[in-house]
Amino acid sequence: MSSSTTESKLSTIYYPLTANPAGHHHLLLAESVLWNFPETQLVVFLLSNGLHPDPLKQQQIPSAALRLNILQSALNDWSDPKKSLPAKIAEDSGIHLKLRKSNSAISHRELAINRPMRLAEHIKSFSGSEKVRMIVGADLLERMLNPQIFTDLDLVEIERNCHLLLAPRNEVEIVTILQHLMKKRGVNLSATLIKTERFTKNLQRFFLISSTIIRRAAQAGHDLTTFLPSTAVLQLLQNSLYVKTRQPFWIKNSNLNELQLRCHELMEQLDEAAKQLQKLLNKRKIQKQPHRFSVVETSTGGQIAEGFTSCSGASKHFLDGRILYSQEAQKKFLRRSTFADSSVSQTRAQDLAVTMRKRSGADWALAETGMAGPPSSERRSKKNGQCHLGLALSSAVRYKCLEFNPFLTRKEHQLLFAIEALNWAENVLQN
Repeated sequence: MSSSTTESKLSTIYYPLTANPAGHHHLLLAESVLWNFPETQLVVFLLSNGLHPDPLKQQQIPSAALRLNILQSALNDWSDPKKSLPAKIAEDSGIHLKLRKSNSAISHRELAINRPMRLAEHIKSFSGSEKVRMIVGADLLERMLNPQIFTDLDLVEIERNCHLLLAPRNEVEIVTILQHLMKKRGVNLSATLIKTERFTKNLQRFFLISSTIIRRAAQAGHDLTTFLPSTAVLQLLQNSLYVKTRQPFWIKNSNLNELQLRCHELMEQLDEAAKQLQKLLNKRKIQKQPHRFSVVETSTGGQIAEGFTSCSGASKHFLDGRILYSQEAQKKFLRRSTFADSSVSQTRAQDLAVTMRKRSGADWALAETGMAGPPSSERRSKKNGQCHLGLALSSAVRYKCLEFNPFLTRKEHQLLFAIEALNWAENVLQN
């Protein structure tokens, strides 16, 4: 993989996009290209018609006209600190964003075609004497290994007429994938990795967003200005996009929307974590080892206790559960007038666990304190998605810190915190 593109000037770069919907992460990626390749004169977004050639991507999406309007307004607002949170953060850091109306465009070409349009077709239509420069996510590169998604003819066209600008995604090992493509599919793709390190961490965090995360946030009723520029948010809300239930194509007879489906999956994981812990505690009880416990929760709002007490026979082990949601409630519980520490910290989690064990008379106590969100343009906490766990045993107090994607919904964070808390407790007791 080359570190620079010297074959020709990058006057125009193409960016295939479903835009379902287009968010800060898409625009920041285009912004990254302009910083990586300052000779770029134009970034062209290739808006999908929604008929996806990838069989794994078939789903019901908004009309092309709606997606086009949202993308256009997002581009118009992107560099305006009054309408775009990343632009505001950039301005505060002394950075001026480059992506503007003057150096971006949206291609409507695919919208006139009533069939799935392949990446290779786009490349063929735009190629000439120079290779087409195309922005591609590392996850799409990985799917090139699948001949059902990318045919041999597709890959030959990409190899011959395209230089890929690869965006890091989901910890995909790009170099390894390129090697596999050479070995298994017989193609040596020309590619350059888009570097994102030049931005501050406050800006880089927007790469953690995805269209799926935006849709779930809309379904949860969260503040969407964290995810999209303000005019795009208004359009999304006015058209009530994503809030209605949709039937996923892979689950028949399901009326769950994406957020509900994800939470259902997480609740099943929570149920399994509770069962595994109960299995261990049953064994400890038979062996006459300490097994009775209590739980004190803050951000999870009772998900840990509910998860465990849903198991039949939970009363053999579970003594007490408390939800100390406010600072005042925690002060009263810990018998303090003030706090020197943060409510989301190691010391708070451990203090809560120790106090809960003493108050309840349990053999051990589990405490959780975290920040489940949701993300908001008003509250820019760096601790969103962070959870601290304390486990008070007879001889020691254990501690663990968890960090999840800060842009997940509040419900997702709560369930993830609870799952990890039960799994961690089981692991500590097992070992």
